[in-house]
Order: sequence, then structure tokens, then C-alpha cells
Amino acid sequence: MTEIIAASVLAAVPFLLAALGGIIAERAGVLNIGLEGLMLSAALVAAWAAASADTEVAGVMAAVGLGLALGLLLGGIMVALRGDQVVVGIAFNILALGLTSYALDVITGRGGLQALSVPSGSVTVRIPGLADIPWIGALFDQHYLAYVAYILVPTIFYLLFRTGLGTRLRACGEFAEGAKATGINVMRWRILAMGASGVLAALAGAYLVLGDIRLFQQNMSGGRGYIALAVIILGRWTPFGALAAAVLFGASVAISFEVQARGIGIPSQVVIAMPYIITLIAIAIAGKRARPPAEEGKRLQLPG
Repeated sequence: MTEIIAASVLAAVPFLLAALGGIIAERAGVLNIGLEGLMLSAALVAAWAAASADTEVAGVMAAVGLGLALGLLLGGIMVALRGDQVVVGIAFNILALGLTSYALDVITGRGGLQALSVPSGSVTVRIPGLADIPWIGALFDQHYLAYVAYILVPTIFYLLFRTGLGTRLRACGEFAEGAKATGINVMRWRILAMGASGVLAALAGAYLVLGDIRLFQQNMSGGRGYIALAVIILGRWTPFGALAAAVLFGASVAISFEVQARGIGIPSQVVIAMPYIITLIAIAIAGKRARPPAEEGKRLQLPG
């Protein structure tokens, strides 16, 4: 059971980071379907930078820089140029898959089926005493990015719901015309929200290669960005709700790995698909009762 808890925590981190980024964007009124592409692009850059500089810090910094740039770019296309947010997000995900596969081929020089390895020596932080607690000790012996993810939950909650900054951002996603009337530059806030969303999705991608499997492979995000969208819905667009939903999906991934490892007589295809099956079931049961921000995904019709 301890191993399953540890694996659940490990698997939940990328879902949580990407979902937090999506919450910020959607609270501002922008539907960021491009989370998958952002994660995948950042994962490649993080692996390449860490391998080139032989340090994780370079990988994280490179991923964050790329995530910020791509988030602002997508924000400009979706908000300033009023592109259809669903179409732009899906197109970006497809483009990211193709470009990362090509870039991997170029970097390794051995064909896209090869992997780009990251130097060994993952930076984990063990909290003495707490890490030795039975069952839950794994929560206190993790990669430092996992701690960042969990610390961000109350931090983003406070910023969104307890500060004037969060009130202005949420006003952009609930009633843009009213926000504009009070002097808020809705376009600027939405683009900046997409920049923040890109950074958090990039951290999720960096965690996949630096805190988890220590290498980059083709399409290694494996649909996690899309599952993060389900995490947002199940979490009712709140950080603490997203945390609970991310742990649920992390547990489904951990259990699927455990089933494969134990050789239980279940077809491997069913086991691999388990997290996605749970996603569909969860959305079907709880998603219909969820109420998104009023202007989520709508084109901005106001100047500024």
C-alpha cells in the first residue's frame, strides 16, 4: 500500500501543475486546451537543457522560459487576434507533437524512437521524521518540484479568492464588459493569465522528465494535458478541488502500474486505458453539474 501511495503522489504532480495553470487561464476567460502541447514542448526542452548543462536547474529554467513564451503567444492569438480557442489549442497540440518528434530525431541523431536521457541524480528532498511515518511518509520524500506543486495550491487559492489581483482576474472571466467598465484591461489580463498558465504547464512537463522517468520520449505527455482539463472540471475551477481530482487520477495511474507489475489477468490494453476510462466516467457523473466561468472560451469582443 505504501508503494501505491508513493506512486499516486508521483503521478498526481503533473496533473496538478497543469490543472493549476488551466484554472488561472479559465478563471480569466480563456480555455487553454493547449496544456498538452505546452507540457510536451517543455518536457523536451527541459530534457535537452538538463542534458546539455548537466544540471536540473538549467532544465527547469529553460522549460519555464519556453512555457512563458508559448503561453503569451497562444494568449495573443486567442485573445488579441480573437482566434477560436478550441481550434487554436488543438492545432497547437498537434503541432507540438510533430515538432517535438522531429526535434528529438535531430537532437539524438538516431531516429525518433530513441530517447533523450537526463543525467542521473534527481534532486529529491527528504523531510526527516515526517518521511518515516508509515503509509504517508512518501509525501515527505519527493522531488522538489512536487513540493512546489503542493505549495502552489494554497498560494493560488489565496491569490484568486483573497486578493484584489484575483478579483480583477476572475472579473475578466465572469463579466468582461463589467470589468472593462471599471477600468480593467481585459485583453492584457487574459494574455498575462495565459502566460502564467504556460509556466505552470511547462513545470508539469519538466517534472515528467526531471522528477519522474529521467528521459524524454516521443509523445511522453501521453494525454496528461487533456486529463488535466478533466481535473479542472472535477475540481470546480478551484485549486483545492484540483488537488483532490489530481490525486484521484494519480491513484488510477499508480493502480494501473501495480496491476501490470503483478501480472493480474487483465488485458494490458485495458490496464493502460484505465486512467482515461476513469476520466470519462468521472466527467459523465460529475461534469454535468460543474459551472465554468461565464465567459470561458468566448472571444473577447471588447477593445482592450
